[in-house]
Amino acid sequence: MMKAILFLAIVATTSAFRLPFQVLPAVTNITKGGQTLEQTGTYFVANLTLGTPGQLFTVVIDTKTSDIVIPDVSCSSGVNCYNKRRFNQTKSSSYYAYGQQYNYKNNLGSFKGIVGKDTAVIGDRATDLITIPGVKILQASTIGIGIEGLNADGILGLAQTGASQIGGNSPFVQGVQMGAISGTFFSIWLEHFNQTDDLGTHGVIYYGGFDPVHCAPNPSYVPMSSGYLYQLTLTNFKSAGKSATNSNTKMNQVVLDTTTAQIILPTTYVSQILDSIGININTVTVFPPIVPCDTKVTLTFGFVSGTSITITERDLVVSFFGTCRLQVVPSATGDAILGIPLYRGRCTYFDPIMQRIGFTPALLQD
Repeated sequence: MMKAILFLAIVATTSAFRLPFQVLPAVTNITKGGQTLEQTGTYFVANLTLGTPGQLFTVVIDTKTSDIVIPDVSCSSGVNCYNKRRFNQTKSSSYYAYGQQYNYKNNLGSFKGIVGKDTAVIGDRATDLITIPGVKILQASTIGIGIEGLNADGILGLAQTGASQIGGNSPFVQGVQMGAISGTFFSIWLEHFNQTDDLGTHGVIYYGGFDPVHCAPNPSYVPMSSGYLYQLTLTNFKSAGKSATNSNTKMNQVVLDTTTAQIILPTTYVSQILDSIGININTVTVFPPIVPCDTKVTLTFGFVSGTSITITERDLVVSFFGTCRLQVVPSATGDAILGIPLYRGRCTYFDPIMQRIGFTPALLQD
């Protein structure tokens, strides 16, 4: 039976971020700090400034690509850059032009533009700004369909350098290598779904150190299995619900991705999950599947290091106007992707230098 996959969004009412201070020339010795994440559509966005003086952009945080992509001044507002901030290289004293044309693809669509180099500043508080000089950027003359109607301008790719599509260094890795970022890792913490009166639409990304406000200390680390993506080796999986507890010990590779809204798994895994809550996968015609709103289910992912993590119904069963859907989708290719539900209620540490991913509980759970 052919099954349709319906990708639903929790649309947060957001407006493009504004910095509560004047953007000054990028001079700073700050090497670690936190930055607010805000949900728009199914994505989480943050602030970024480019150039000297800084030009402000709202960017999607993307752990599956490793480049900065922003609309160029040449991108027509009458086509797909309507209401987007656009980068003007002539207004930056620190800009360097490479000029090569690139076609670029990621989860937000297809982009086309030229490559330049400029100073990037990440952060949204004057005390937490981190300056990274000489970062390669794609200045897009056409932008992906996924970002056209989104309340964001571009993309901040934080994957490993090997995932660059424009021959650049990952902005985060470059910051570490230049001494602009003190630690070799960054962390992402997101609120539980419906944790607060903002419906769980906020979080924090912390660069270069341990987040002392949101994250418990001493992460459990798992070695990465790819030099490009944040990929881990899954050694065992368990789904526990009211009807059954199902296990799978087949070794698989899973990718951690902040631009995927659901947990995407091979069909065998999804079938086991549904069976554990009393649903036959052959009766499901649309994914994410509709489930009772009081569904109880716990997914446990075990990794090669012996570390395991759990995701429960709190972040898996999401209500859309009175209808609840389980945020699990079968993979059309057999790939496994751990999307947004993974990051809720925990801190995930991405360490591209030491080639490892760390997990620790969030301090703020209620």
